[in-house]
Amino acid sequence: MIDDLVFDLGMHNGDDTALYLSRGYRVIAVEPNPVLVEAARIRFSSAIAAGQLIVEECAIFDREGVTTFWVNDGKSDWSALDREQGGRSGTKCHEITVRCTRLSTIFRKYGVPFFLKSDIEKGDRYGLEDLDPNDLPQYISVEAHGFDYLLLLWRLGYRKFKIVDQMRLNSEFPLLSNEHLHTRLLKTVFWYADRIKNKFGKHLKYKPGSSGPPSEETEGPWLPIEDVAYDLLHHLNNYPHRGTMDPRSWFDLHAKLA
Repeated sequence: MIDDLVFDLGMHNGDDTALYLSRGYRVIAVEPNPVLVEAARIRFSSAIAAGQLIVEECAIFDREGVTTFWVNDGKSDWSALDREQGGRSGTKCHEITVRCTRLSTIFRKYGVPFFLKSDIEKGDRYGLEDLDPNDLPQYISVEAHGFDYLLLLWRLGYRKFKIVDQMRLNSEFPLLSNEHLHTRLLKTVFWYADRIKNKFGKHLKYKPGSSGPPSEETEGPWLPIEDVAYDLLHHLNNYPHRGTMDPRSWFDLHAKLA
Protein backbone atom coordinates (compact mmCIF):
# COMPACT_ATOMS: atom_id res chain seq x y z
CA MET A 1 0.00 0.00 0.00
CA ILE A 2 1.29 3.47 -0.95
CA ASP A 3 0.53 6.05 1.75
CA ASP A 4 0.21 9.11 -0.49
CA LEU A 5 -1.74 7.48 -3.33
CA VAL A 6 -5.51 7.85 -3.94
CA PHE A 7 -7.58 6.21 -6.65
CA ASP A 8 -10.61 8.14 -7.94
CA LEU A 9 -12.80 5.64 -9.81
CA GLY A 10 -15.47 7.66 -11.59
CA MET A 11 -13.64 10.99 -11.82
CA HIS A 12 -16.61 12.68 -13.56
CA ASN A 13 -16.04 16.47 -13.49
CA GLY A 14 -12.91 16.18 -11.37
CA ASP A 15 -14.15 17.80 -8.16
CA ASP A 16 -13.09 14.83 -6.03
CA THR A 17 -9.74 14.65 -7.78
CA ALA A 18 -9.21 18.37 -7.09
CA LEU A 19 -9.88 17.83 -3.38
CA TYR A 20 -7.44 14.92 -3.14
CA LEU A 21 -4.77 16.92 -4.97
CA SER A 22 -5.30 19.83 -2.58
CA ARG A 23 -4.60 17.43 0.32
CA GLY A 24 -1.23 16.58 -1.22
CA TYR A 25 -2.10 13.10 -2.50
CA ARG A 26 -0.98 11.65 -5.79
CA VAL A 27 -4.09 10.62 -7.72
CA ILE A 28 -4.94 7.98 -10.30
CA ALA A 29 -8.27 9.10 -11.79
CA VAL A 30 -10.31 6.64 -13.87
CA GLU A 31 -13.04 7.88 -16.21
CA PRO A 32 -14.48 6.26 -19.38
CA ASN A 33 -16.28 9.34 -20.78
CA PRO A 34 -13.85 10.88 -23.32
CA VAL A 35 -15.46 14.33 -23.07
CA LEU A 36 -14.88 14.44 -19.31
CA VAL A 37 -11.37 13.05 -19.70
CA GLU A 38 -10.43 15.80 -22.16
CA ALA A 39 -11.88 18.46 -19.81
CA ALA A 40 -9.87 17.00 -16.92
CA ARG A 41 -6.64 17.02 -18.90
CA ILE A 42 -7.14 20.74 -19.49
CA ARG A 43 -8.25 21.52 -15.93
CA PHE A 44 -5.43 19.56 -14.30
CA SER A 45 -2.68 20.13 -16.85
CA SER A 46 -0.26 21.40 -14.19
CA ALA A 47 -0.83 18.43 -11.87
CA ILE A 48 -0.46 16.01 -14.78
CA ALA A 49 2.77 17.68 -15.90
CA ALA A 50 4.10 17.50 -12.33
CA GLY A 51 3.34 13.78 -12.11
CA GLN A 52 0.83 14.29 -9.29
CA LEU A 53 -2.13 13.09 -11.41
CA ILE A 54 -2.60 10.37 -14.00
CA VAL A 55 -5.92 10.08 -15.84
CA GLU A 56 -6.83 6.62 -17.14
CA GLU A 57 -9.50 6.75 -19.87
CA CYS A 58 -11.27 3.44 -19.26
CA ALA A 59 -14.09 1.71 -17.40
CA ILE A 60 -13.57 -0.70 -14.50
CA PHE A 61 -15.08 -4.03 -15.56
CA ASP A 62 -14.66 -7.78 -15.07
CA ARG A 63 -12.38 -8.23 -18.10
CA GLU A 64 -9.87 -6.51 -20.36
CA GLY A 65 -10.87 -5.14 -23.75
CA VAL A 66 -13.69 -2.87 -24.88
CA THR A 67 -17.31 -2.57 -23.82
CA THR A 68 -20.43 -0.44 -24.26
CA PHE A 69 -20.81 2.61 -22.03
CA TRP A 70 -24.10 4.51 -21.81
CA VAL A 71 -23.67 8.30 -21.61
CA ASN A 72 -26.63 10.12 -20.09
CA ASP A 73 -27.48 13.11 -22.29
CA GLY A 74 -28.69 15.36 -19.48
CA LYS A 75 -26.92 14.12 -16.35
CA SER A 76 -23.42 12.96 -17.13
CA ASP A 77 -22.99 11.67 -13.57
CA TRP A 78 -25.68 9.03 -14.29
CA SER A 79 -23.69 7.50 -17.17
CA ALA A 80 -23.04 3.80 -16.62
CA LEU A 81 -22.05 0.45 -18.10
CA ASP A 82 -25.65 -0.70 -17.69
CA ARG A 83 -28.30 0.70 -20.10
CA GLU A 84 -31.03 0.79 -17.45
CA GLN A 85 -28.78 2.60 -14.97
CA GLY A 86 -27.46 5.05 -17.53
CA GLY A 87 -30.96 6.02 -18.67
CA ARG A 88 -32.83 5.73 -15.37
CA SER A 89 -35.93 7.78 -14.59
CA GLY A 90 -36.75 7.88 -18.30
CA THR A 91 -33.78 10.07 -19.21
CA LYS A 92 -32.11 9.84 -22.60
CA CYS A 93 -28.71 8.27 -23.09
CA HIS A 94 -26.56 7.10 -25.98
CA GLU A 95 -23.97 4.35 -26.26
CA ILE A 96 -20.28 4.66 -26.95
CA THR A 97 -17.51 2.07 -27.02
CA VAL A 98 -14.82 2.46 -24.37
CA ARG A 99 -11.73 0.61 -23.18
CA CYS A 100 -12.36 -1.52 -20.10
CA THR A 101 -9.98 -3.07 -17.60
CA ARG A 102 -9.94 -4.85 -14.24
CA LEU A 103 -9.12 -2.96 -11.06
CA SER A 104 -6.35 -5.44 -10.30
CA THR A 105 -4.67 -4.42 -13.56
CA ILE A 106 -4.64 -0.77 -12.48
CA PHE A 107 -3.28 -1.80 -9.07
CA ARG A 108 -0.44 -3.74 -10.67
CA LYS A 109 0.39 -0.75 -12.84
CA TYR A 110 0.41 1.94 -10.15
CA GLY A 111 0.35 0.20 -6.76
CA VAL A 112 -2.30 -0.25 -4.06
CA PRO A 113 -3.63 3.12 -2.87
CA PHE A 114 -4.07 4.37 0.68
CA PHE A 115 -7.66 5.38 -0.20
CA LEU A 116 -9.92 4.02 -2.94
CA LYS A 117 -13.01 6.01 -3.89
CA SER A 118 -15.46 4.27 -6.23
CA ASP A 119 -18.48 6.05 -7.68
CA ILE A 120 -19.23 4.24 -10.93
CA GLU A 121 -23.01 3.85 -10.94
CA LYS A 122 -23.48 0.27 -9.76
CA GLY A 123 -20.33 -0.90 -11.52
CA ASP A 124 -18.54 -0.73 -8.17
CA ARG A 125 -19.02 -4.47 -7.64
CA TYR A 126 -16.56 -5.23 -10.46
CA GLY A 127 -13.82 -3.48 -8.53
CA LEU A 128 -14.73 -4.84 -5.10
CA GLU A 129 -14.84 -8.43 -6.36
CA ASP A 130 -11.41 -8.02 -7.96
CA LEU A 131 -9.60 -6.87 -4.78
CA ASP A 132 -6.92 -9.07 -3.24
CA PRO A 133 -7.65 -9.68 0.48
CA ASN A 134 -3.90 -9.80 1.10
CA ASP A 135 -3.17 -6.39 -0.42
CA LEU A 136 -5.91 -3.85 0.27
CA PRO A 137 -6.35 -0.08 0.54
CA GLN A 138 -6.54 1.14 4.14
CA TYR A 139 -9.80 2.92 3.30
CA ILE A 140 -12.54 2.43 0.71
CA SER A 141 -15.51 4.62 -0.16
CA VAL A 142 -18.25 3.24 -2.40
CA GLU A 143 -21.80 4.35 -3.21
CA ALA A 144 -24.23 2.57 -0.89
CA HIS A 145 -26.28 0.97 -3.67
CA GLY A 146 -26.69 -2.47 -2.12
CA PHE A 147 -26.32 -4.45 1.07
CA ASP A 148 -24.01 -6.87 -0.71
CA TYR A 149 -21.36 -4.12 -0.89
CA LEU A 150 -21.16 -4.18 2.91
CA LEU A 151 -20.85 -7.97 2.90
CA LEU A 152 -18.17 -7.87 0.20
CA LEU A 153 -16.12 -5.41 2.25
CA TRP A 154 -16.51 -7.55 5.38
CA ARG A 155 -15.39 -10.64 3.48
CA LEU A 156 -12.30 -8.80 2.28
CA GLY A 157 -11.32 -7.98 5.87
CA TYR A 158 -12.74 -4.52 6.58
CA ARG A 159 -14.08 -4.26 10.13
CA LYS A 160 -15.01 -0.61 10.71
CA PHE A 161 -17.66 1.22 8.71
CA LYS A 162 -19.63 4.43 8.45
CA ILE A 163 -22.36 5.72 6.16
CA VAL A 164 -21.90 9.30 4.96
CA ASP A 165 -24.91 11.34 3.84
CA GLN A 166 -23.83 13.26 0.74
CA MET A 167 -26.43 15.96 1.42
CA ARG A 168 -24.77 16.68 4.77
CA LEU A 169 -21.19 17.31 3.65
CA ASN A 170 -21.62 21.05 4.33
CA SER A 171 -24.17 20.68 7.13
CA GLU A 172 -23.79 22.17 10.59
CA PHE A 173 -26.80 20.30 11.97
CA PRO A 174 -26.57 17.19 14.17
CA LEU A 175 -27.38 13.75 12.77
CA LEU A 176 -30.75 12.69 14.18
CA SER A 177 -32.62 9.42 14.48
CA ASN A 178 -35.62 8.54 12.30
CA GLU A 179 -37.29 6.68 15.16
CA HIS A 180 -39.15 9.58 16.83
CA LEU A 181 -41.69 11.94 15.32
CA HIS A 182 -40.05 15.11 16.62
CA THR A 183 -36.61 14.13 15.26
CA ARG A 184 -38.13 13.23 11.88
CA LEU A 185 -39.72 16.68 11.71
CA LEU A 186 -36.41 18.32 12.61
CA LYS A 187 -34.60 16.21 10.00
CA THR A 188 -37.00 17.50 7.35
CA VAL A 189 -36.24 21.10 8.30
CA PHE A 190 -32.50 20.38 8.35
CA TRP A 191 -32.64 18.64 4.97
CA TYR A 192 -34.28 21.58 3.22
CA ALA A 193 -31.93 24.02 4.94
CA ASP A 194 -28.92 22.00 3.76
CA ARG A 195 -30.34 21.81 0.25
CA ILE A 196 -30.72 25.60 0.11
CA LYS A 197 -27.19 26.04 1.48
CA ASN A 198 -25.73 23.65 -1.10
CA LYS A 199 -27.56 25.42 -3.91
CA PHE A 200 -27.02 29.06 -2.97
CA GLY A 201 -24.29 29.08 -0.31
CA LYS A 202 -20.90 30.64 -0.90
CA HIS A 203 -17.49 29.36 0.22
CA LEU A 204 -18.78 25.85 0.78
CA LYS A 205 -16.29 23.38 2.21
CA TYR A 206 -17.25 20.69 -0.31
CA LYS A 207 -18.81 21.11 -3.74
CA PRO A 208 -22.40 19.77 -3.95
CA GLY A 209 -22.45 16.42 -5.73
CA SER A 210 -18.87 15.58 -4.77
CA SER A 211 -17.97 12.55 -2.67
CA GLY A 212 -16.38 14.64 0.05
CA PRO A 213 -13.12 14.01 1.90
CA PRO A 214 -11.09 10.83 2.30
CA SER A 215 -12.58 8.42 4.83
CA GLU A 216 -10.64 9.44 7.96
CA GLU A 217 -11.73 13.06 7.51
CA THR A 218 -15.44 12.22 7.34
CA GLU A 219 -17.67 13.05 10.30
CA GLY A 220 -18.98 10.49 12.75
CA PRO A 221 -17.51 7.47 14.51
CA TRP A 222 -16.39 4.23 12.92
CA LEU A 223 -18.99 1.55 13.66
CA PRO A 224 -19.16 -2.24 13.71
CA ILE A 225 -20.92 -3.98 10.85
CA GLU A 226 -24.04 -4.69 12.95
CA ASP A 227 -24.78 -0.98 13.49
CA VAL A 228 -24.23 -0.05 9.86
CA ALA A 229 -26.26 -3.06 8.66
CA TYR A 230 -29.21 -1.92 10.81
CA ASP A 231 -29.20 1.49 9.12
CA LEU A 232 -28.53 0.24 5.61
CA LEU A 233 -31.12 -2.55 5.58
CA HIS A 234 -33.90 -0.28 6.80
CA HIS A 235 -32.97 2.37 4.23
CA LEU A 236 -32.72 -0.04 1.29
CA ASN A 237 -36.00 -1.73 2.22
CA ASN A 238 -37.92 1.54 2.64
CA TYR A 239 -38.44 1.70 6.39
CA PRO A 240 -38.05 5.48 6.84
CA HIS A 241 -38.91 5.39 10.55
CA ARG A 242 -35.87 3.31 11.50
CA GLY A 243 -32.18 4.10 11.72
CA THR A 244 -30.67 7.47 10.81
CA MET A 245 -30.52 7.51 6.99
CA ASP A 246 -32.68 10.16 5.33
CA PRO A 247 -34.79 8.67 2.49
CA ARG A 248 -34.36 11.88 0.47
CA SER A 249 -30.57 11.66 0.41
CA TRP A 250 -27.90 9.51 -1.20
CA PHE A 251 -25.03 7.89 0.65
CA ASP A 252 -21.50 6.58 0.51
CA LEU A 253 -20.36 3.55 2.47
CA HIS A 254 -16.87 3.93 3.96
CA ALA A 255 -14.79 1.02 5.20
CA LYS A 256 -11.57 0.87 7.24
CA LEU A 257 -9.16 -1.99 7.77
CA ALA A 258 -8.54 -3.02 11.37
